Amino acid sequence: MFTRRFWTRGLLGALFALGVAPLAAQAQILRVAHHHAVGGIIDQTANRFAAQVRERSGGRINARVFPAAQLGQEREAFDLLNAGAIDVTFTSTGIMDKVYQPAEVTSLPFIFRDWGHSRRAFQGEFGTALSTALRENSNTEMLGYFGLGFRDMLFRGDPVPTLAGMTGVRMRAPESFVFIRMFELMGARPTPVTWGEVYMAMQTGVAAGLESPPALALDMRFNEVTRSLVQTQHMFAVMGIAMNKNRFATFNEEQRAMLRRTAVEAGDWSEDTLAIPAERDAYQTLQQRGIRVVQAADTAAWSAAMRPLWAEIRARHAGSGRLIDLLVETR
Repeated sequence: MFTRRFWTRGLLGALFALGVAPLAAQAQILRVAHHHAVGGIIDQTANRFAAQVRERSGGRINARVFPAAQLGQEREAFDLLNAGAIDVTFTSTGIMDKVYQPAEVTSLPFIFRDWGHSRRAFQGEFGTALSTALRENSNTEMLGYFGLGFRDMLFRGDPVPTLAGMTGVRMRAPESFVFIRMFELMGARPTPVTWGEVYMAMQTGVAAGLESPPALALDMRFNEVTRSLVQTQHMFAVMGIAMNKNRFATFNEEQRAMLRRTAVEAGDWSEDTLAIPAERDAYQTLQQRGIRVVQAADTAAWSAAMRPLWAEIRARHAGSGRLIDLLVETR
C-alpha cells in the first residue's frame, strides 16, 4: 500500500518530469496551489493574489494557479511546498502543525471572538510569532493570513442542536489532533477524511456529519449530501498564504516586500469582499436549497466542554501556551 510519503515523492517526481520543477529553470514563475473548488472563495483569492503579483512586478513575476487539488490534497500540497516543488500554497493554519505543532492553537474551539479578533491577531503579535516559528521550523515562509468564517455542523439527517445529541455521531474530521479530540469531547465518533473526499464520504454515509464554514459548504456543494445545519460557530477557519522560504529568498528585498504586501491585501480583500458577505448570505441560500438551519442550543455548554482541550494543547507542546495567551489578549 502506498503511504503519503511515497505518494508525495511520486508527485514530486512527476512535477520534475513535466518540467514544472523549480527554481532556476523557471525562476520568475510561481506555482500557486490550493485544494478548494474552482470559482470558490479560495480560488478567487488565489487568482487575485496572482494577478496583483503579475501587475505589481511589471510582469517579471508570473503566478499560475493550480486549483482543486491538481497538485495534491491539502497536506500533500503543504509537503510539496516544503520540498520546493510548489512555490505557494493556500492552506488552513491547523495543517501547519505538521511542521510546528503549536499551530494547533489556531483550530481551538471557541477561541476566536469575531472577525475583527482574527484580523487583529494574525496581523499583530500573534501572527508574527506564528510566522517566525514556522520559518524557523520548516521551509515555510508565511506571506499572509485571512479568515473564511465560523464553522458550523452539517448532518445527513435531522439537525443535532444539543451537545448531548452528538453522542455516537460519526463526524468527518481532518487528520488533526484538535479536530479529532474536539469530537471525542463532544461524545461523537471522529472519522478522518481528507477535504477533497468529504462529498463522497457524506454521500455514501461513511460520515453522518461534517463541520464547515457555511459559505465553503456551498462552494463544495455539501447541500447536495446533507439535510440540516446547526449554527454552532465552534471554530473560526483561517487560511495561510504560505511560500517556500528558499524560493522566497531568490527575490530581492523590494520583491519580497511586494509579495508580503500583496498577500495581506489579498487576504483583506477576500474577507471584506467575499467571505464576510458570503457568511452572512450563506444561511439563507442553504435554506433555499433545502437545508434546515437551526441555532445550537446552550452554546455555553458546547464551549465549556472544549476547555479541557485548551488545557491539553497548552501542555502538549512548548510554545502553545504563549500563542493561546496572545489570542486571548487580543480579544
